[in-house]
Amino acid sequence: MTWIDYTVIAVYFAFMLALGPIYKSFSRTASDYFRGGGGMLWWMVGVSGFLISFSAWSFTGGAGRAYETGTYLLVLSVANFAATVITYFYTAAKFRQMRVVTAIEAVFKRFGRENEQFFLWIPLIFNFLFGGISLYTIALFMSCVFHVQIFWTILALGLTVTFLSMHGGSWSVVASDFIQGMTVFAITVLMTVLTLAHPAVGGLSGLLEKLPTKHFDWSQVESPSIIVLFVITLFINQTIQMNSLLGGAVKYVFVKNGSDARKACLISVVGSLLMPIVWLIPPMAATILHPNLAAEYPTLNTPSEASYVAMAFTLLPAGMMGLLVSGIFASTMGGMEAGLNRNAGFLVRNFYLPLINPQATESSQLKIGRILTVVNGLIIIGMGMFFSTLKSMPLFNLILLAAACTGLPLSIPMFLGIFIKRTPPWAAWSTALLGFVVAVAMQTGGARWTAAHWTGPVSVAGANDLNVAITTAAIALVCIGWFLFSMLFYRRVAQKTKVELDMFFREMQTPIDMQVEHSGDYDNDHRQYSVLGKVCAAYGVLIMLLALVPNTWTGHLSFLGCGGFIAGIGFTLCNIGKRLRNNNQEKAKEPGKKRETNSAIAIKIEAEAK
Repeated sequence: MTWIDYTVIAVYFAFMLALGPIYKSFSRTASDYFRGGGGMLWWMVGVSGFLISFSAWSFTGGAGRAYETGTYLLVLSVANFAATVITYFYTAAKFRQMRVVTAIEAVFKRFGRENEQFFLWIPLIFNFLFGGISLYTIALFMSCVFHVQIFWTILALGLTVTFLSMHGGSWSVVASDFIQGMTVFAITVLMTVLTLAHPAVGGLSGLLEKLPTKHFDWSQVESPSIIVLFVITLFINQTIQMNSLLGGAVKYVFVKNGSDARKACLISVVGSLLMPIVWLIPPMAATILHPNLAAEYPTLNTPSEASYVAMAFTLLPAGMMGLLVSGIFASTMGGMEAGLNRNAGFLVRNFYLPLINPQATESSQLKIGRILTVVNGLIIIGMGMFFSTLKSMPLFNLILLAAACTGLPLSIPMFLGIFIKRTPPWAAWSTALLGFVVAVAMQTGGARWTAAHWTGPVSVAGANDLNVAITTAAIALVCIGWFLFSMLFYRRVAQKTKVELDMFFREMQTPIDMQVEHSGDYDNDHRQYSVLGKVCAAYGVLIMLLALVPNTWTGHLSFLGCGGFIAGIGFTLCNIGKRLRNNNQEKAKEPGKKRETNSAIAIKIEAEAK
């Protein structure tokens, strides 16, 4: 890496650290700090939600799978796309119309206090563990790039994320996700363009001609029966987890109403369909430019996982590797930032407020929220450092196993509970516990025994996919069956609980009245456009200025293209913000005339621009 690469990374870190203080003034209440007051612009929330689906795994483990199996990896994208379409049509608006600050508040409304605490603490523990794993994973990658001890890498990355989340809360988290999303998109598109332009690849037609046949003939990768079972169970898993109270409500409580929730979801719908296709091209083309990664990276246990990085070293001009590292960092840290803010929100709103201090003021909740954000950050940093000391990683594997055994069981009652009302409160926690038992039984032998007796030859990769499919199917069948069985006991539920259930479902179906539920100075769209626009424009311009340093013509164009893309978005947002502010001032001078909302104004401006 060159000094230009380090300059790009330094600029990126400086901007991320600046976002915390910049957005600190946006948070005056607990609702502001934990969910943007339910007033964030839908496209900010949409980009943030989609970015979280990317991680360092996309550029390492995911790229390795694409290198080996080609388009077969798209089954994951198709499953995500189908699950997100269901979110768009059926649940996105419901999540916002639950009128909650945190997802666990929705659990309380639907299932009661006992389930609130059950579904608070179990996921929280695994959030800490997986935060540590994510931090360790990205720190390991970056320590190899910079040749720095992993201890200092974990500390620097963890403190950066904690500082950003603590100061700006959900506002800085979502804003940073937006900028990081633009960075990931820019570098991914650039990598794809440079890949197709390489003489050895010969454009899209040349790539299609030179790729191994197994990249398109999935029967060479897996047996058709395994593919069918894997795709079906993958779709079931993604649909349930994306549309559960613990998954969906986390994303869509930030926007203004149900309509904006659908718009935010639409970004994930389009992104999950198009982005993987663009991202997939470089690791697939690595089979042409780097046919023997094992010889190039002999120290790696899985050399194919270096396919994306190998292509970056081959294709990117001086300085652009720094932008790729920033993108990989962004795709992982976005989830960590959101996790810190979410964990603090859960602890404040669903433990401290109802059980410790029910009379806590907004300022008190804000203070406790910031303190808990720092505590959460320090715990995750500690977990990351602990994982870095493990040699054989037995605990690491145990945690992965435990997460696999808890994710789907926790999500199934949280998914079914949105659609099925006539169940007793104990249906939720008992379904999850039963799912844990089934998952452990399958993971410790049941799935492997079934896979061993599968008819026909099974490859190593096929055995892994079959294990996942069988485990998913078993958990889904047992948990759904038990949840439906609990309906027989609904008649014994107390009348007060039935009234609260009726209220929850009626509220979930009721659109938000913007005039009644959003009052005062809530409508701050022009400020959101202006602040984020200025930050994007400044970041993009600085990247463009790097085109002035000595480089190849490809390097100059790359910096101009990536920086110009981000800066162009920034200037566009600034222009919309200025017009919104001017329009508001003009409306304020016309007493008696019905005031048009900023949302409607923004839609008009965007329509005029088109």
